[in-house]
Amino acid sequence: MPNKKGWLAIFFIFFCLAVPFGITYYVSTPASKERFEHWRERGTAANTVARSQVSVKQLLLVRNDRVTFKNTSLVFKGLEKDQVMLDLYLLELDPGYAYPQRFSRETNGNIVRLGDVTYSVISANNTSLTLKILGAMGTD
Repeated sequence: MPNKKGWLAIFFIFFCLAVPFGITYYVSTPASKERFEHWRERGTAANTVARSQVSVKQLLLVRNDRVTFKNTSLVFKGLEKDQVMLDLYLLELDPGYAYPQRFSRETNGNIVRLGDVTYSVISANNTSLTLKILGAMGTD
């Protein structure tokens, strides 16, 4: 019969062998595989990058994403000192040259004209800018 230290050693060895076998068994069960796939899908969905969107009434500009609307392209660069910074590309004039634009991020009545289109600022943060389309020249 082993003494107290012997039983402790036997228990420790049993524990060190049981834990890896238990983990291996758990990971090999179908329920574990389903949980893992669900977790993986959730992680993939959360890591998808938001993309800029153009709708009939507004534009959603994601930082450093180029959006073309009418005869202009816009690239939102972020905020600096409460000012919205974006690059304006006039497609009819010179589509490869960016005209830097700055305007206030204030949302109450802030109307901005970029190219031939007039916008109103709905919201602005460092990752996205939402503009309401008020009208375009020739289509008002």
